[in-house]
Amino acid sequence: MEEKYNVSLESQTPLISEKKQEVNRERNIFFKLVDKFNQLLASIAGTALILMMLLVVFNSVKRLFSDPVAGTVEMVSWLAAITAIFSLGFVQLHKGHVFIDLLFSKFPQLLQRITHTAVNVVSIIFFIIAGWQLTIYGLELMENGIVSETMRIPFYPIVVCCSIGFLGLLLAVVKEIWMIWKGEI
Repeated sequence: MEEKYNVSLESQTPLISEKKQEVNRERNIFFKLVDKFNQLLASIAGTALILMMLLVVFNSVKRLFSDPVAGTVEMVSWLAAITAIFSLGFVQLHKGHVFIDLLFSKFPQLLQRITHTAVNVVSIIFFIIAGWQLTIYGLELMENGIVSETMRIPFYPIVVCCSIGFLGLLLAVVKEIWMIWKGEI
């Protein structure tokens, strides 16, 4: 004869405390926000890269028939800065930076975590200082009324916005530290 069992899901799985669920929810929200923010910055970086490419190609073709576009070098420089800095956090999230682990992989797991965290903390300090100094530099450009040589456009907004790229990188590194100690990396 076939016996029927009435088994509920609650009786088979241990219940997670409400506090732990709340921490997981908050962590997931933080992780999702970091991912979405860096995805947005990467999209802006990709758009800047495409614009930079189109500008260079258009300028090259235009040179065949007439004078080049004035200020091309300035615009390409600004787009290159946006491309490079806005992509940092996305690359960090996807482990795209160079990481040489020939010796590192031989360390015990705890020492790997400590070393990885120490390097990330130093990185956080460095990028906080770099973003802060970049913002100060941009504000000084604004106060002094500095404009680009050819186009006479103030470029402090681009300099200040580039510090946002460092913010994306900082959030990605904080997420990585969290994942290191949770054993997810």
